[in-house]
Amino acid sequence: MSDTNNPGDTPAGGPPPPQNPYGQPPAGQDPYGQPAAPAPAYGQPAYGQQPGYAGAPTGGDPDKRPGTVTAAGIITIIFSGLSLLLSVLGAVALLVAKDEVLDAIESEPGFEDAGISADTFVDAGVAICVIFALWCLIALILGFLVLRRSNAARITLVVSSAVTALVSLIGIGSGVSALTLIAAIAVIVLLFTGGAGDWFKRKNAAAVPGMQQY
Repeated sequence: MSDTNNPGDTPAGGPPPPQNPYGQPPAGQDPYGQPAAPAPAYGQPAYGQQPGYAGAPTGGDPDKRPGTVTAAGIITIIFSGLSLLLSVLGAVALLVAKDEVLDAIESEPGFEDAGISADTFVDAGVAICVIFALWCLIALILGFLVLRRSNAARITLVVSSAVTALVSLIGIGSGVSALTLIAAIAVIVLLFTGGAGDWFKRKNAAAVPGMQQY
């Protein structure tokens, strides 16, 4: 007889070869006979994941202008444009109909006791209309610059809106002052809500080389 054992036989006096009781393939091989893919190295992105985008938000374009900023810009443009038009018309009306205005002022009872001439009164009215028109023109420009993502224009517009609110409180008895007061407060609130601050900050971070964006 030959002492040679078959490859599958148990060696004499030795333990039987280990068997997989569940019929699973050896390590490193999938059930279909293909070698298993190696695990990604430490620090490498998992399969199907783009590098540099781990944890990045997927809700939309972060550079898209918030609706609150758009609303603030539109409110500013509308109210500033209307106020500018009214200021220019007021100055023109005072200059064109100056004689009629002077007669109306001088006919007022007690005007002579005011210690001011009618001409000075009319000139002061024209000057106020011109100053107010320039202020509205600046606010109108700020409204467009805010829509173009200028943070400096945003801060300046907030200051201008705060002054507008204070002036409107002085003449709160009229309906026009109430409207400008509401509009000014709305602009201030809208420029600090709805992600407006983050939107302007990302623009500033991108404009400075080496600054990390958050």
